[in-house]
Amino acid sequence: MNEKLLPALKSFGFTSNEAKTYLSLLQNNPATGYEISGKSGIPRSAIYEILKRLESTGMVSCVDSNPTRYIPLPPDHLFDVLENNFTTNLDTLKDSLKNVNTDLEVGDLWNIRGYDSMIDRARHMIKNAEKSVYLSIWLTEYNKLHSDLVAAEKRGVNIVIFSFCDLPTDVGTVFAYNLDSRRLEDVWSSKILLVVDHDSALLGGVEMLPTNKVAWTRNSAIVAIALNYIILDLTLFGQRYELDMNPVITDMLHGEIHNLDDLLSEDHEAIIHLKKN
Repeated sequence: MNEKLLPALKSFGFTSNEAKTYLSLLQNNPATGYEISGKSGIPRSAIYEILKRLESTGMVSCVDSNPTRYIPLPPDHLFDVLENNFTTNLDTLKDSLKNVNTDLEVGDLWNIRGYDSMIDRARHMIKNAEKSVYLSIWLTEYNKLHSDLVAAEKRGVNIVIFSFCDLPTDVGTVFAYNLDSRRLEDVWSSKILLVVDHDSALLGGVEMLPTNKVAWTRNSAIVAIALNYIILDLTLFGQRYELDMNPVITDMLHGEIHNLDDLLSEDHEAIIHLKKN
């Protein structure tokens, strides 16, 4: 019996014995309770109660009465049932949680532990983006987020991507040094910086380990720091290749750079102090 199927079914509410019974029937049907017991290893004293529960939820069906034989719900129909149950339960949970009084503040810094959790949070941020996505990323993570970035751009979201890696250029405005990712990994550890709608940021190192930790925040000061870090990389990129990055950076800063330029254009004496050795 496929070892991956048992935990998968259990994650959707099957008990261990229910999952074994259903999978046994998929492989051998129609079958009596006695036959299912022998194939699945479930005691005969328990198998009929399990079949009764599965029949009540529509997962198995009785097709003969003498002797009683059972068949499983076809997998494609099972997917529909599980999807419908999941959606219904999720909607119920959402409605219930809306009525819970909470003083939870989401502006603080949250640690996201695990590589997969990091990717899930990045996808969630991009899927909910309304105006802008600014991203500093490496190739592996870019590939995992690519479809979400494409969908965001189709919604009209402005996307600016910076990378040291050899990224594709089929989505967003891309500035990349086009370095080979594998060679780059030998000299520098990979990182991710993601700023969405000037409202939230995801930032940290990237390792494909359950222990990987990144920070997610809606704290405005930290979001601004993450955005400015991306802008710094873009500025240095522009200087290296003699590109005028002002239009891109001005847009990223909501035009605030012009206000700073006005201040800097006034007559001020700059301070430069170099420490002598």
